[in-house]
This record gives sequence, C-alpha cells and structure tokens, in this order.
Amino acid sequence: MANITNIIGGQPYLDAATGNMKNKLLNFWKGTQAQYDALKQTAATTASNPAAASSVDFTVTSSSAFTVGDVVYVTGSGSGNTNRVQGIVSSIPDATSLVVGFTPAYTSASSTGYQIDLYDPKTFYIITA
Repeated sequence: MANITNIIGGQPYLDAATGNMKNKLLNFWKGTQAQYDALKQTAATTASNPAAASSVDFTVTSSSAFTVGDVVYVTGSGSGNTNRVQGIVSSIPDATSLVVGFTPAYTSASSTGYQIDLYDPKTFYIITA
C-alpha cells in the first residue's frame, strides 16, 4: 500500500460513470473529527425562500471555515430543495453570514434547515484520533 503522505497532486481513479481514468484525480484529506466537522454548517437559514436566486445569503453559526471563492455544497431539508447543489462563496459579510452564488439559479421552498459544506466528492477523508 502506498504511503499517501507522499502522493502529490492526487491519485488517479476510475470514473465508473464514464469508464474513464483520464484527468480524474482523487485527493486525500487527513484530520481529526473536529476538523472534519468544521467543514460544514448545519441549520443554516435564509431570510426568505430562495426562488430562482443566483445568489443566496445564508445565516450560519460560524463562517470561519469558509473563504471567498470556495466551492461549497448546499443541501436543504424537509419541504426545501433536498438535492446537494454546488455553489461558490461570493462573499462573507460577517462571522455568521455566507453569500453563495449559484449557476444555474437556486430554488427552494424553505428558509431553514440547510447544510452548507466543503466536502468535495473527489476527496477521500481520513479521520484520525
């Protein structure tokens, strides 16, 4: 087994959907459970239900894990949009706010119960003690 601390630039992987390995890299992340948990915010809210919004201002517990330009994933709950949708952090107005831009525009029937995370689907997460 390769020592993953020596792999630079990701490890090639097979994309099962296309059967292609070209330009497919799997990244590795290693950290504690607390560091892993810090990559997400749960129970985020919006002022109103987003309707075809290209930009949504979320209220979160803490915006400290995020930076402008980060790719984030937003998942609603309940009556909202429960699909995991990719967006980009366009601004961080204060310690409890994130503004996320969406292309295509985002719509949800809920203003509460959002999870906003930095969990990249092309990353293998290793939790250490």
